[in-house]
Amino acid sequence: MNIRKTLIIIVSIVILLLFGLVSSISYNSGMSYGVDNAETIRASKAKAEETHEQLVKSVLVTKITNSQIKNKINSSGRVVSLNNITISSEVQGRLIGVNAFKKGTEIKRGDVIFSVKNTDIKHLIDAKKSRFMSLVSSNLADIKLDYNTEYPKWEIFFNAINIENNLPDFPEMRSAKEKNYIISRSILAEYLSIKSDEEKLSKYTVYAPFDGTITKSYSDIGGNVNPGSPVIDFIRKGKMEIELSVNTSEINFINIGDKVNFIENGNTYKGQVIRKGNFVNSSTQNISVFTSIDVDENSLYNGMYVNATIITKGIDNVCKLPRRSIFKKNKVFIINKNNELKIKEVNIISYQGDDVVVDNLSNNTLIVNEPLVNINEGTIVKPISK
Repeated sequence: MNIRKTLIIIVSIVILLLFGLVSSISYNSGMSYGVDNAETIRASKAKAEETHEQLVKSVLVTKITNSQIKNKINSSGRVVSLNNITISSEVQGRLIGVNAFKKGTEIKRGDVIFSVKNTDIKHLIDAKKSRFMSLVSSNLADIKLDYNTEYPKWEIFFNAINIENNLPDFPEMRSAKEKNYIISRSILAEYLSIKSDEEKLSKYTVYAPFDGTITKSYSDIGGNVNPGSPVIDFIRKGKMEIELSVNTSEINFINIGDKVNFIENGNTYKGQVIRKGNFVNSSTQNISVFTSIDVDENSLYNGMYVNATIITKGIDNVCKLPRRSIFKKNKVFIINKNNELKIKEVNIISYQGDDVVVDNLSNNTLIVNEPLVNINEGTIVKPISK
């Protein structure tokens, strides 16, 4: 038993001595190799770290090339008739006629829209014309005697007077003596009074100022109206315009005459800018731009919404950047000649869908065109072009 224990102890001691000897030799060899090859080891580690950094910090970039870009501004708006008016009565009376004022009724230019009963004023004017004829007739003999050379024109004027028609043009008075005579006999005063009544009588019948459609009715045949009472809303047929809303930052790029493309339900139309608003909509903070549209009468209707693209004149020395490359409203990452990230503020002059147009970047500048997370200025990256 004692011999067995002794052998175990001896073997253990031998093993420990051998382990210590091997460890000492390995340590000394490692130290010697490290001292002799320190620069090689450091270079190898630096290269491995650089390779690791390049793999992690590779970024997509775009090289800037400034050029002329046609600015395309997207918007939408509602189709409205070029003329949309409310027609009111200028006189008092009862509406007469055969046509009811129903929505959708089409009326041709020059056709009667409505009439107001005018029997009373018509009789009054006829009576005044009769008295006027008597007044002129009673003075013809004196005119022939005292102003013989002027008599023919007054005779022609008298014969042209017809109760059923408006008074003819008043004869020209060539001398002061003739003028005094005519005025002193109240011939001119009576003439002007009747002409005033004729003008009032013309307001009892209202004619369509253009081809159009009734969109709203406020009264109907048989109803009574007063001066200023609205009768119908009337819109022009065929000629349309569209009110578009654009951002205040884009209004300076839009000019009268700029081309506009419209899309509605897959159909395309052409038009151009005809007016620009000079006020801001308080609810949207946008500015209105009014455009014409080339369209057949039955293609678009009043009240329809369409999408529009305004094509403005070209802008020189600008470039497009993807919106995703912008952070903090107007900043981008650029890459310098040492492949370091630098932050630069850009001057955004317009937005075009997923892109922005800027005008303060130099040619050949490398712009990071993807969002970077948890990367700071000065970081070395590996640029990769698309």
